[in-house]
Amino acid sequence: MAPKQPCAKYQYILTANGPKIVPVPDSVSKDEESPADYNSGGYLPVKLRDTFKDGRYHVLRKLGWGHFSTVWLVKDTNTNRHAALKVVKSAGRYAETARDEIKLLQQVMDASPSHVGRAHIVSFLDSFTHCGLSDDVHICLVFEPLGENLLALIERHKALGVPVALVKVIAKQVLLGLQYLHDECDLVHTDIKPENIMISIPDVESHIQAELSVSPSPTSRKVGIPPKQANRPALAIPRRAGGRERHVQIFDSQPLSSPLHSASSSPSRRHGLTMSRINSAQSMQSNLSLSHDLKGKGKQGSDLTMSTGSTPDLSDASTGSPSLKVSTSIPTSTNSIDTPPTSLGSIMSGVKKLSMSSPDASRTCTCLTDAFDDEATTTTVTEREATSPSVVQREQIPPAKPSLLSQTAPHDLHDLRCPSRTPSPPIVESPTAAEPPDSPASPTPPPFPISVKIADLGNATPSRRHYTDDIQTRQYRSPEAILGRTDWGCNTDVWSLGCVVFELLTAEYLFDPQSQGDVFGKDDDHMAQIVELVGDFGEGMKFGGRFSREIFDSAGKLRYIRNLKPWPLKRVMMEKYLWAEEEAAALCEFLEPMLVVDQRERAQAREMVGHPWLEVDLEKEDLEGW
Repeated sequence: MAPKQPCAKYQYILTANGPKIVPVPDSVSKDEESPADYNSGGYLPVKLRDTFKDGRYHVLRKLGWGHFSTVWLVKDTNTNRHAALKVVKSAGRYAETARDEIKLLQQVMDASPSHVGRAHIVSFLDSFTHCGLSDDVHICLVFEPLGENLLALIERHKALGVPVALVKVIAKQVLLGLQYLHDECDLVHTDIKPENIMISIPDVESHIQAELSVSPSPTSRKVGIPPKQANRPALAIPRRAGGRERHVQIFDSQPLSSPLHSASSSPSRRHGLTMSRINSAQSMQSNLSLSHDLKGKGKQGSDLTMSTGSTPDLSDASTGSPSLKVSTSIPTSTNSIDTPPTSLGSIMSGVKKLSMSSPDASRTCTCLTDAFDDEATTTTVTEREATSPSVVQREQIPPAKPSLLSQTAPHDLHDLRCPSRTPSPPIVESPTAAEPPDSPASPTPPPFPISVKIADLGNATPSRRHYTDDIQTRQYRSPEAILGRTDWGCNTDVWSLGCVVFELLTAEYLFDPQSQGDVFGKDDDHMAQIVELVGDFGEGMKFGGRFSREIFDSAGKLRYIRNLKPWPLKRVMMEKYLWAEEEAAALCEFLEPMLVVDQRERAQAREMVGHPWLEVDLEKEDLEGW
């Protein structure tokens, strides 16, 4: 008798053409939140047309989700305007974090509404509590709706980088926002990165109405909620006989599109906080065989593409970027410690390039990143334990190898044959986003071609009373944070912004450290890349942190990476990105004060906001579209 075939499973979904019954996929989609997180203490099950706060907020569609919350586009019936509703998980630790965030947001809204930088901070509109079906209490926060983040802008310009004039406008506005946070609110953001800088939508109400009228109806799938895992793995809690299986309807995220770009021209969708996984060096090698001439990243290290999934260290999650060609040879194995100087860097760069072309190789573009990156800086200690070998282990390993910066730098930069730079795409001038009528008054930004706002204040902290010293996403992490110092302050954000400006201009990370097994960890390579870019610095800065002795020896030398190849920023811009010497020098005059290693001497936001490099003549610039 033929073996019995397993029963096919089907699900009920809503589509633009009405309800349909379709086969259930083999596994739950990784693009949306896990059904397991809808157990007690987790997400609130939300459906379209649900209402909150006594019927005031009507749910229209799901914008996105994160580890702490889901975010929904809602219509505020009191003001007849749209907003972004963030519904936080109900567990105590999430509720406590949300209450702290509300206090900070209210402080930011009330500090100095007339300050010019206030217009470049996301507007917090409302907060309330909502009781779920199982009596779980969820804290809800309401924000103004915003467009895509700067990561999407970078991805649209990944070939040549964002036009310089547009970068200057963005940098000026972010500096104004940081000046407001630092000087008026005495707050450090602690997580400045492209995902947390949002683009305002001009005439946001008209844009949302137009998008809702043409966008497809939200789709969803009904999935079973697995039982909650016991705290003790050895203890199995049997299901009650005849117990009814619980289900939840999970909607697909539909973040607001860019006002100047159609859905077909915008970057691929990004959901949650995930990362394309590379299982082994062998799989990397097989992928690289498809393309023999790869592009090394030069000084800025090797690019490992991030996409949309879970990563072992969420504080290290950020976008991958393509790089200009530097012809390199590919070794047959990456397991040997005595690898050629460019082997690991080439492999990482090649993997990133290949994965960028796949539909999964990007992260969520949402209208509100504070929900999606809440956990971005909460697992730093885990990362240090996982990627930084112990002293005993390292004493038994072969001699240290050069950092990935040294490994990927070309042997003779003057022999490179790179295509000459082509003019960057022009930008278009558009009005600035209108503030919701019930938000605190804020000055209208000048009529620049783009208006941006700093979002995600969930990790903000007072400048002198830190909630934690484990701060910042890896690629934008300052030297004081890498060393584990406790004397950091507001200009920690300035270091991160310097990294963001470079990334906007080049579509590549300024620093992208990688660990190499038991040879060295990410902190070691990160510090080596910093030294190679900006030069060595005094022992007064090197020591005094929790991890100083792990990174530097008693003589102040890097403990595990000795072979460095200095490549200053000006040479990087000229030799790798083919900038003219005058342009490179002007950029260095702006970035180098922001990238001073000693935070006591680093420039403050208020000092940089009037820098000559930021001056843009909008009448002379050909700003026709971005």
